[in-house]
Amino acid sequence: MNAFFSHKHNKALFALLAALLLLAAGCAKTPVPAEDTTLPTQTTEPAIPAGSITAPYTSLDSLNPFFTETLMNFSLISLVYDSLFYLDSGFTPQPLIADGFTAAELTLRVTLPDGLVFSDATPVSAADVAYSFTQAKEAPLYRESLANFVSCEADSTRSAVFTLESADVNAVNLLTFPIVKQGTAGTKESLPIGSGCYKYVKEELRMYLEYNLRHVGGIPEVGTIRLRETNESDTLMHQLNTGTIDCFFTDMADGNAKHSYAGATDVYLNNLVFLGVNHSSALLGNADIRKAVSLAISRVALAENAFVSHARAAVFPFNSSWDQLSGMAEPANAKYEADPNAADAILDSMQLGSKGSPLYYTLIVEESNNFLREAAKQIAEQLATVNIIVTLTELSSDEFTAAVQAGEFDFYLSEIKLTKNMDLYPFLSPDGAAVWGLPLDELNINDIYADYRSGNTELSYFLEAFDATMPFIPLVYRNGQFCYSRLVKSGVVATEDRLFHNIAAWKM
Repeated sequence: MNAFFSHKHNKALFALLAALLLLAAGCAKTPVPAEDTTLPTQTTEPAIPAGSITAPYTSLDSLNPFFTETLMNFSLISLVYDSLFYLDSGFTPQPLIADGFTAAELTLRVTLPDGLVFSDATPVSAADVAYSFTQAKEAPLYRESLANFVSCEADSTRSAVFTLESADVNAVNLLTFPIVKQGTAGTKESLPIGSGCYKYVKEELRMYLEYNLRHVGGIPEVGTIRLRETNESDTLMHQLNTGTIDCFFTDMADGNAKHSYAGATDVYLNNLVFLGVNHSSALLGNADIRKAVSLAISRVALAENAFVSHARAAVFPFNSSWDQLSGMAEPANAKYEADPNAADAILDSMQLGSKGSPLYYTLIVEESNNFLREAAKQIAEQLATVNIIVTLTELSSDEFTAAVQAGEFDFYLSEIKLTKNMDLYPFLSPDGAAVWGLPLDELNINDIYADYRSGNTELSYFLEAFDATMPFIPLVYRNGQFCYSRLVKSGVVATEDRLFHNIAAWKM
């Protein structure tokens, strides 16, 4: 009985095992659905890059670009906010947010591409452009350059129309203000939403910049930019050299060159250093005398020595690096190097110069700017070679301004920052900031400039007229400097509009 039961039990067990083996074989042939393995990678966003640097800022000034006034906080703007256009190192407008533009006499129509979004994923529209223009029109950093713009209106989702008060062939150069999301920029305390490479992140005890995952372009190694509170600009180089910060920008407006132990690149500015001329002084109302003075001055020597190579020699009133000047024939009297023989030939015809009677003049300059003080000394030395004797007077800032406005000078040496459309109206309009000593009612150069600006005459014609009259004497265009630490291993490219222009290519 037991044996019978055991044999029968074993047969049932074998049958059960066989059935289980067949079932297992069938399951083994069934593949795992593809979506089970691919779904997680399809929904995961790219990670924030691991690299980080530290940049200075000050909480005493707003980080809202329409309220910013300090150079430190200005330096951060292009990281967070893109503009319609930016000016490259040749001062030529390049599209950033804009898809393109068309210009008529008093209008500029700018188009936007499809698919562009802010860091919060909302689309960038022409209404945002119009809103940003309204904010920029009254902003400290942009109000002067936008003074000739009357309005901006969105005529479709992707098209904004700017209206000008007067025609300006270079008006597009001025569309470099930040574009922000509508309704986000109303107060000093607000942090507008932008479409730049980074976005602000505000936590309880700190503020920093984080890579904007929705930004179109190369992904940088720098994912985070820490912001370090810094309220004294003269400590920035010390902080850089000691590793406390990794980069900063200086416009060297104080006339002092900076010396970085790590890396630095010059940034071309639109800052013209010029010799103002009092046309009512003895013989300076004669254009030939002014041209002789210009010929006796070496712009190259001034740039290399007085400005420690942080300037570019200028014979035109427009920026030396402007692409529109490239290849243009220079007037005969336009000399980067001094030409004392040519200067003497002009003076000799009037029984002046090294073979005739000396000319005596005064030159005033601000005592607080080392670049300008040294340039004034070198100008006096150079003019002495053609028997033009210059008495140099260094004045405080207030004394200098008062003397210039009162006409108490023969020459004055100064610097002016021109707007990005190469506007010369500070010299050539009755209420211009640098019009002192210029008899505009006797010169027709301002009329010719107005014709050029409105597109009614060629740039070359205006430059020839300027050279013939020489109302003031351009000398150099000055540079700023972007300094960075040893942490940055690759070459840095910086423009004034975009100081972190190639941050996506930085190697850390």
